[in-house]
Amino acid sequence: MSKVLCLGDSCADIVIPYGDHLKNDHSFSCGGSNANSAAALGKLGVSVAFAGKAGNDIYGRTMKQELQDNSVDVSSFILDDELVSTQVVVTLDENNDRHPSLLPQERQAYLEIYPQDLSLIDLSDTEYILTNGMMLFEEPAAKSISDFLVSAHERGIRILLDINYRPETIHRDKYYLDTAIAAADYLLGSIEDDFLPLTGTKTLQNAVKTLLTENNAIIAHDKKGASAFTLNHCYSADSYPVEVSDTLGAGDAFNAGFIYGLIHNKDLQNCLAYGNAVASLCISHPGARNTPDENALRSFLESHRSGCSCE
Repeated sequence: MSKVLCLGDSCADIVIPYGDHLKNDHSFSCGGSNANSAAALGKLGVSVAFAGKAGNDIYGRTMKQELQDNSVDVSSFILDDELVSTQVVVTLDENNDRHPSLLPQERQAYLEIYPQDLSLIDLSDTEYILTNGMMLFEEPAAKSISDFLVSAHERGIRILLDINYRPETIHRDKYYLDTAIAAADYLLGSIEDDFLPLTGTKTLQNAVKTLLTENNAIIAHDKKGASAFTLNHCYSADSYPVEVSDTLGAGDAFNAGFIYGLIHNKDLQNCLAYGNAVASLCISHPGARNTPDENALRSFLESHRSGCSCE
């Protein structure tokens, strides 16, 4: 099996643009936060697999093929004849920020993950598992993935949990999310969208105090850059100056860059810089999957050497 397993959502993004973007030809593109990260890691040359579920329709088949084209192992990406692939209608506003909504309204394909689906995954070579909080509120995925993460953690596999908090989940039972947080080695997310609403605090410092333990690291990012917190250290890295095309997939790209650093045995300072670089290259082009290959990433970092500690 691959060194990194991205477990979670894959969907079709249907983008409704604003202003100058209306001049472009927009059709559906492949999306989903964990699938985006998997595609980005594949482009970077990382041994990566994606596990998830979609319908056996034009969207699902296209999503699976695109991941495979990006060197992602899709043997655990299930296309189900009884399901319809999830579609995300994304409206871009005048600031190029995104406003998503889901179709169909019920029985989202990416959440139809059962224990038997996960029991077939070979974890013999897996070092890291990336998943996200949006998978941990709806059955059957919530319990299936939570149990899977706990079991993998007990085997010594390092867990990365992208909080990916949603406004509609703020007042819902967080049992499975809390279970996954307890098993996670790295908690990742946006400061404003994830860590503050999750903890009910007003500052990142208070959010960190709430979530940080001796067993995890907090990785928080926003438009200005990213920070990493452990019990003994704090690291920070500024974002890179690029012209923003749109922000689709920025957090997913950051996660991929951060994991790229982990796979290459870099310290947290360098992992942050890799995450910022992949995210910056992503948002400088339209769409969630315009991420760099390894040569483009290293070239970008070399051109910004004065502001980067990457080795």
